[in-house]
Amino acid sequence: MSILEGKVARPGDDQLLPRSPERRGRSRIAQLGDAMKVHRLATVTVAIVIVFIAFQIANSTFLGVENLWNMSVQIVPVGLLALGLVFVLLVGEIDLSSAALSGVAATIAARMAINGGEPLVVAVIVAVVVAVAFTSLEALIIVAGVPSLIVTLGGMIALGGALLVALPSSFEVNTAGTTLGNVGNFAFAPYAGWIIGALVALCCVALLIGAERTGNPGRLPIRRLVWLAAKCVAALAVVAVVVEELNRGGGFPLPLLILMVLLVAANWFLRSTSYGVHLYAVGGNRDAARRAGVRVRSFVFLSFAVLGVCSALSGLISAAYVGGVSAASGPSSLVLDAIAAVVIGGVSLSGGKGSAWAALVGAILIGSIADGVVLLGLATQVQDFVTAGMLVLAVSIDSFSFKALFRR
Repeated sequence: MSILEGKVARPGDDQLLPRSPERRGRSRIAQLGDAMKVHRLATVTVAIVIVFIAFQIANSTFLGVENLWNMSVQIVPVGLLALGLVFVLLVGEIDLSSAALSGVAATIAARMAINGGEPLVVAVIVAVVVAVAFTSLEALIIVAGVPSLIVTLGGMIALGGALLVALPSSFEVNTAGTTLGNVGNFAFAPYAGWIIGALVALCCVALLIGAERTGNPGRLPIRRLVWLAAKCVAALAVVAVVVEELNRGGGFPLPLLILMVLLVAANWFLRSTSYGVHLYAVGGNRDAARRAGVRVRSFVFLSFAVLGVCSALSGLISAAYVGGVSAASGPSSLVLDAIAAVVIGGVSLSGGKGSAWAALVGAILIGSIADGVVLLGLATQVQDFVTAGMLVLAVSIDSFSFKALFRR
């Protein structure tokens, strides 16, 4: 991220800078590194297609309507947590406590709504407020100068004890058959699913057009217009197939709609508002952003507040889907999957680079691997090995691209 003429540049504005002789003369390897960085989302999408094809060949029920419906709900908790982590990673920080926080928030809401008889809306609001308060406390310590890795590691340990305190003496709360439990399995009627699909399709087309126009304010050449049209048609086809399959499996699930709405809102916030631009600037070069007048501490607080909201919603949907909360809620494996998802999706660990959609594509890839491993009856170690390999590969690509960017 760069600061241009006293203003914070939007992502992609560096493409408008005149090319120096050194930049024009960069090696082919350096240019390849840049290409891999730009097309990470496309690369992960191809990986998802390959995984889908491989598991479908191994087990014909993988792409069955029932399994796809279940998988679309199972990826939501990871996707929501990953979305919150996108904001934290963009400002160059990390959080290890978000999964444990999701378990505590879900327990608070479940006890209030089920054991206490409070309205579900009140219980959800209280859970979200508690989660945001906790992440804000972490942010307060972080901006004071303590590394976020240490702060959130301590938070994860503390939340493990808080979960046991929040649970009743039986150490579990059953949500099955309750209003909260019904949220995890609610599905819209087919006609409503198609309305949702049409709105999603319009958002996809708008995002593709906006991305194509970024850095190209003039008239697009015919070749670019044809390529843009092809991408829009492909996006519409994918949305239509997904909606059709979900309707056949029982309807468009409410948890997936919540994730999609938050993803679209997050993408708009990051790409179309000055606040989003400042987040990229803080992660790209904190000192330069501070000199340009950006309130760095405020944006660190903002990122952790968003993570608090996403953590609470992730825990609530997970509790609703699995049918309860217990001492096993918010496992450490969840935050590792979420971090792996955003990194695989293209968010840089060094900060300042990435997209909200990384949360979705990364969650789909990890969720499809987990689901396929279960369907094939393989040991869970296989999922761990495959996910670890993809994570290391993604970070290696990110590191290679970063070095290539500065190889002059």
